[in-house]
Amino acid sequence: MEYRRKSSYRSSGKYYQSPSGGLQSLILFYILPFVIFNGLLFYCVTSTPKVTLELHDTNDYLTAEAAMTIDSWFPTKSVSVNMDGEELEMTKGKRRTYTIPVTRNGVLEAKVVNLNGMTSTVFRHVNILDDNPPAFENATLEDGTLTLRASDSQSLINPDSIYATDSTGQTRSPLSVERIENTADNTINYEILFEMDLNGLHVYIQDKAGNEARRTFLTHKEGNLDVLEVNEEENTGGDETAPAEASDPEAAPVSSEAASADPSAENESSANIMIP
Repeated sequence: MEYRRKSSYRSSGKYYQSPSGGLQSLILFYILPFVIFNGLLFYCVTSTPKVTLELHDTNDYLTAEAAMTIDSWFPTKSVSVNMDGEELEMTKGKRRTYTIPVTRNGVLEAKVVNLNGMTSTVFRHVNILDDNPPAFENATLEDGTLTLRASDSQSLINPDSIYATDSTGQTRSPLSVERIENTADNTINYEILFEMDLNGLHVYIQDKAGNEARRTFLTHKEGNLDVLEVNEEENTGGDETAPAEASDPEAAPVSSEAASADPSAENESSANIMIP
C-alpha cells in the first residue's frame, strides 16, 4: 500500500507557506502574551485590599470590641484604626484578622494600605455604649430629709460617686443609697437620702461610665410648709436631659395645698416633686 504526501513545494521548487499559520503565530506569540502581561500589570497596580469591619455587641455598655478582616493577594504596607482622629491599639489574630477595643461612642475608621500603594478605608458608627447621664425620677422632702429616686438603664449608677454640696460649699455624703429593681420594665432605680439644706443642696450622681447628672434642690416657705424646688444643672459625659419642670412656680403650690389638706401634715414640712 502506498501513501502519498502532498508536497509543500510548487512546480517552481519554492516552499509554500499557508497564510493562516502566520496569523496564528502572531496571536499566540505576540498579541496574547501582550494582553496577559498588561492585564496582570494593571491588576497589580490597581488592586485594592478588601476590608471588613464589624462591631460586636456590648455586655456592660462600658466597652465593646470591633473585628477587622483584610482580604488581599498583596502584602499590606500599613494598617491603622482610629476613632475621631485618636489612634486605637489593635491585637493581631490568625491570618489577617485584628481585634480593636472600643471604650466610647464615635466614628471608627479603619485604613489599610497595600504594598502597591492602593488604599481601602471603611467607617463604622459606634453608638452602643453608655453616654447618657443618670436620670432623676422624683424628689421628696419630709422632716428635713431629701429623698431622691434616680435611674440609669445602661451601665447603671455608681453608688460610690453620689455626693452633695450644701449652701456653704461643704460636701455631704448620702444618708443611704438603696438599689431598687423594677421587674415590670427591667429598669434599676436607686433611692437616695440626704439631709436637706434649706438654703440649697447640689446633688451629683454618676453612672459607671462616668456620665454625671447634677441637680440643685431649694426650698421656699408657703405658710408653715417648706416647698421643694428643683433647678437643673448641666450634665457632663453625655447628652443633656430635658429641663426639669419641678421649678415651675405653678407646680409648687399644688404640692403645698395637697400637703396642707392632710390634717396630720399641719405641723410637718413636706413636699413631693416629680422630675421628668
